[in-house]
Amino acid sequence: MTSQPNPFASHWLIRDIVISSHKAAVGPGGLLFIGDSIVEGFYWNRIGSLPVINAGYSGIWTEALEPRVPLLLQSAQPRIAVLLVGANDAKKDCAVSDLDDAAAHFERIIGHFGDAEVPVVVLTPPPIEQEKRLTGFYSPDAMASLCGRILRIAEGRAAGSVDLQNAFAGENGMAREGMTTDGIHLSAQSYRLLHHMLEHEVAKLVPERDDR
Repeated sequence: MTSQPNPFASHWLIRDIVISSHKAAVGPGGLLFIGDSIVEGFYWNRIGSLPVINAGYSGIWTEALEPRVPLLLQSAQPRIAVLLVGANDAKKDCAVSDLDDAAAHFERIIGHFGDAEVPVVVLTPPPIEQEKRLTGFYSPDAMASLCGRILRIAEGRAAGSVDLQNAFAGENGMAREGMTTDGIHLSAQSYRLLHHMLEHEVAKLVPERDDR
């Protein structure tokens, strides 16, 4: 994927500037939420007792995110991190080898959190909702396969995990009606559910008595 022109390069540059301002405002000890456009669209500035630094990059995939993670951890010095990436690796017609590569990059990303001694809560990408504008660009089978790999990699290495692929799915494995705006990006209802889930995970890692 890196050999192709990156249509998101200018947007990512703007995001770097915005994220730098967030880091300066929050300071050390906050919650660093790293990932793709689903993270970028997360509109709460606190989770539990911690202020949020939103390090979401629209369009980013695991290979492109991996080198950014250690830099973000070093500069933000967060107390906790949350990671959500992988949706853009599960595009239509992606091969098994592409998913293998994405999983390898994801494993290296998890290693960066361990190296920095920052607990990370891992989220799987949400399921695809049928018959919406972006539905046809993504592969439900590839998304489910990658989510399974993500959970296996996170097991025993992440401080917590939230399986959005399962939590937001209906009986057919696709997202329940109204869970997305366009087939992949979360609706306001889904973001509220996600915020509630993250509040629960953060509360386990930062007890109220330890609110600083």
